[in-house]
Amino acid sequence: MKRNNKGIWLVEILVVVLIIFILAIISLKLVGNVLQKAKVVSAKAQIAQLAQALESVKDDTGYYPVFLSNLIQGNPPKLQEKGWRGPYVREVPSDPWGVPYFYQIPPTTLWNSPALPREHGKPDTYTAYFESYAGKAILRIENYGVTACDITLNGVVVVHEWEFKNNPRPQIIEKEVTLQEGNNVIAWARSKPGDFLVASISASLVPSREYFILGSYGKNKVGGGKGFDADIVWDSRTYPNFQPQP
Repeated sequence: MKRNNKGIWLVEILVVVLIIFILAIISLKLVGNVLQKAKVVSAKAQIAQLAQALESVKDDTGYYPVFLSNLIQGNPPKLQEKGWRGPYVREVPSDPWGVPYFYQIPPTTLWNSPALPREHGKPDTYTAYFESYAGKAILRIENYGVTACDITLNGVVVVHEWEFKNNPRPQIIEKEVTLQEGNNVIAWARSKPGDFLVASISASLVPSREYFILGSYGKNKVGGGKGFDADIVWDSRTYPNFQPQP
């Protein structure tokens, strides 16, 4: 009985090719993992350097800046004129995956009103002024019985009279509003005697004394994930500052 040497030879070739293919896949995966680990190390080094620069800003001015890009400014940003020694870095890099680092500071109360009930006479208008960057903010109203006034911000009605109710007490109204650069004006009419409201505006649009969060979204470039997709987060409130990754 003759052996089919040609067939055996073909099988051996296929086995060798399959082994080479498997080894190539394993090698590519190992190389990919090494590259991703290197990117994580690089991201952490950059985040730590930026965090140190942010702490220097706080040491000099008493506040963390509003924007990460403030670090490259020679001239001081609004509300941080005193003590500014910028630029604090030559550039603010993107993360190793090509995405800007995220940066957050807590909302700051830009303005709040006293309780101003009308005791007698005709309804009058309460007007207040405050400084801000341009951008979005939250207007919060605690209403204690006012039913007959509009609230205007920079001449635009942001809470209408029909939105006010007697109950519950207090009635809570929250609205997203748009602030303008520099001076902002808010006004409303005080209603019936004894009724009043308390208002406040908060936003992450002014420097903060409290804390900052800085980081990268990782390989997948969106929040969340595990492994190399996990967010790399520095929280100035904790030690160690880097948060555990899933």
